[in-house]
Amino acid sequence: MYPTRFNPSPICPYPYTYPIYCHPYPPIHILRSFPPVNPDQFIQSAKEMEVLMNSASKLLDKMAKSREYSYNIMTAAQESNQTKVNQLIESADLNNHPKVTYTPDGLTLNFQSAGDQSAHLSLKLKWTTMQM
Repeated sequence: MYPTRFNPSPICPYPYTYPIYCHPYPPIHILRSFPPVNPDQFIQSAKEMEVLMNSASKLLDKMAKSREYSYNIMTAAQESNQTKVNQLIESADLNNHPKVTYTPDGLTLNFQSAGDQSAHLSLKLKWTTMQM
């Protein structure tokens, strides 16, 4: 066994058995000042998100309750028929229409708030299961 050595340095004042690295400078804690809090934009974003969530909820409700509607969306997406997918989504009579993208295993719905676009909602729905 190696003998315990004592380091006389004030930077690393504790005993050690193996050579270790001690940082030569003490940590410097930077005090940051933050701007005053103004929740107006945050509140506006929350209100816009409520509208987006209502549209998303309405669309998800239609997908969950109508097997035919879901089947038609899946079929159009798998055939890469973007026009048909958009028509089906627009037929749900939503306040905000999402940008729709799809992959072989699912659908992504991106809802964006109007105006300054301070709220964004993204939903990913999967229609295949991975088989190992």
